[in-house]
Amino acid sequence: MKLYICANGFTQEQLDQARQAIGVFEQKQHTCAMSEELSRKLYQDESHCLFEAKESDLIISLGGDGALLRASKTAVRADCPLIGINSGRLGYLCAMSYAEIDRFDEILKECVISERKLLGIQGEDLCALNDITVSKDQFGKTVDLSICAEGEEIAIRGDGVIVCTPTGSTAYNLSAGGPRLDPKAEVIGITPICTHDRNTYPRVIRDDRKVRIRVNHESARIYVDGEYLKDLKDQVEICTSDRTLKLCLRR
Repeated sequence: MKLYICANGFTQEQLDQARQAIGVFEQKQHTCAMSEELSRKLYQDESHCLFEAKESDLIISLGGDGALLRASKTAVRADCPLIGINSGRLGYLCAMSYAEIDRFDEILKECVISERKLLGIQGEDLCALNDITVSKDQFGKTVDLSICAEGEEIAIRGDGVIVCTPTGSTAYNLSAGGPRLDPKAEVIGITPICTHDRNTYPRVIRDDRKVRIRVNHESARIYVDGEYLKDLKDQVEICTSDRTLKLCLRR
């Protein structure tokens, strides 16, 4: 099997774990490849740049949920299944732990593909597995937003708003008081962050609707799966992407 490796490489421990994992995969007769950057980090050369992600049978994320979110971008572009191996903290979306890596082939047989819907932004070539957040741009300030969804306009003054997928409903959205959604539900969650108006509450809408967010006062910032995208001074339109993530999970 051709495996494309996406791994955390921020610490020496993470680099050592990645090398050990790749050694296990290669002992099991799998062929491993990765980006030039990761190959140089792990092997000081480009010896493992054997093929591109789109040529692989499976993309592997080594790390926690943050690593899996980053790897999901590669998996979506390549249109290949993604499996997470947790060597981080929660590993909520990972199919196995790093301690189980010797049983990789066995566990892989227990996995099924779960198609996960993604969010997109009009005019941007990107996808969000968890959420897209429009938030204030400075600590201690607020942002004034108008949100149009399903024909209703909602005014929010506070720290911002989270627009999430069912997959992402258990992440930042849940921490901000939003609802936990069934992963198979065809909906989008909209959750205000620390709003000044107590009558402003989270909403759930159909996922074939668009969410338009306009900045009325001050400026805002857009974050996609926790990564800064750009500053926003006018408006942005968020909708369900026409692409999906093929996520491998245990039955």
